[in-house]
Amino acid sequence: MSLDELLPNTNDFSNPACFEEILIRLECITEEDEEFMQLLVDKLRDAVITWDQPWYQRSNRLTRPFKETNDEPSCSPEDDYRTDPITKAESDRMEKNWRKFRKKFNIPDKLTSFARWKNKAKSRNPNTPEERARRFVTAYLARGLKRNIHQVYRHIVTHLSNPMRGAYSPTEEKLMEICFLHKPAHAVTYLSMILGREPRGIYKRLQQKYKGKPLKKKLKWTLPLATKFVNLLIQYSKSSSVEELKNRRFEKSVWLNLEKDMDQQYIYLQKFWYDALHVQIFVKENVTLNGLRTKIFSILQDSSYEVWRDIRWKELLNFFPDGFTHTFLYKISLNILRSNILCLKQPLANILKYAFYKIRINHQNRKLRNLIYKDGYLEVIHYNSANLKKLDRN
Repeated sequence: MSLDELLPNTNDFSNPACFEEILIRLECITEEDEEFMQLLVDKLRDAVITWDQPWYQRSNRLTRPFKETNDEPSCSPEDDYRTDPITKAESDRMEKNWRKFRKKFNIPDKLTSFARWKNKAKSRNPNTPEERARRFVTAYLARGLKRNIHQVYRHIVTHLSNPMRGAYSPTEEKLMEICFLHKPAHAVTYLSMILGREPRGIYKRLQQKYKGKPLKKKLKWTLPLATKFVNLLIQYSKSSSVEELKNRRFEKSVWLNLEKDMDQQYIYLQKFWYDALHVQIFVKENVTLNGLRTKIFSILQDSSYEVWRDIRWKELLNFFPDGFTHTFLYKISLNILRSNILCLKQPLANILKYAFYKIRINHQNRKLRNLIYKDGYLEVIHYNSANLKKLDRN
C-alpha cells in the first residue's frame, strides 16, 4: 500500500475516520513484524555461535548500553572496542553480514521488521526464544567489527532499517498532521513505522511544523556588535578574561541570557561564536582561507577516510594551531564545494580532486581576519602581507 492510499478524500482531518486507514496499516505492520520474529525464532532455535567473539560482544545487553564489569579482561587499546561513530565501511560490513545471514538461514530481506519489533508483551528474560534470536542476529551482523552488540543494534535501528531520507513529501506532511491531531502522544512512533524514517528526524520536523522554526533575524556583525557579544559572554560565563573563553563549552543558561540581550536566537549566536569569532580571536596566524583548505584536503588525502561523512573533524584539529574549531574547518571546506554539493556522495578521492581544482581557480583568496581583545574592545590585527604564513602539513 502506497502512502497516498492512507490519505482521506477530504482536507478536513479532524474526522476520526481519517485515522482509521493509518490504524489498519499499523496493525498490518505489527503483524508482519511478529510473523518475521516468529520465523527467526523457528530458524534459530538450535543455532549457536560458532565463531570467535571478542569479549565485548558476549554481553546480553542488546537494547541497553554496554556496561563493563571488573570481570572483563584487561586488554591493550588494539583489543578494545571502538566508541566513535560507526563509519560507512562498518555499515557496509553489517549489510554484507546480513546478506550472508539471509542466505545461510533462508531468511527474507526484512531487516526493518527486525528493527521495529518490540518485546512488549513477552518476558524480558534474556533467555526467551525471542531475545536469543535477536541477540544471535545482532551478533552475526557484528562479525568482524570492533563494536559491542548494543552499538550494532542501535545502528540497525536508526540507520539500516530506516531507508527514507531527505525532505518530507506533501503526502508525508499530511500524514504527520493526521497522526499529531488524533494521537499526539504516539505520533512519532506511528509515523516512524509508516514512513520508514528515523524517530529523531520526525520529532524535529514536528517541532518545526507546530512550534515554528527558530526565527533568524537579519544581523550584520560589526566590530562594535561583536565586542558587545564577547563582553556579555565573559559576563554571563563568569570568566575573568577573554582567554578563559577559549575551547570552552557553555551552559545553555549562558546562551539564553545572550539571546535576550542580543535579540537573536541562541543557536545562531552559537554558530557565530564557534564558526567564526572564536577562530578570529584565538588564532594568532596570518593565513589565507585557501591555504587552510589546501592543508585540510592534503591531510584527508593521506588519511584512511574513504567517504566524506566518515571524516572526524575534531581529529583534524591536531594538525592545526591552537584556536581553530572543528566546525570552522568543516565550514570552510564545505564552502569551496557548494557549487557541486552532490559530489559529497562520491568517493573521497573524487571529492578531493574536485576540491583542489576549485582552490586553483578560486581568485578570491581571502585572509583570515584576526582580532585582538584589548581593554574591553575588539580590534583588527593588520599583518604585513610579507609575513603571510604558509601552513605546513605537521
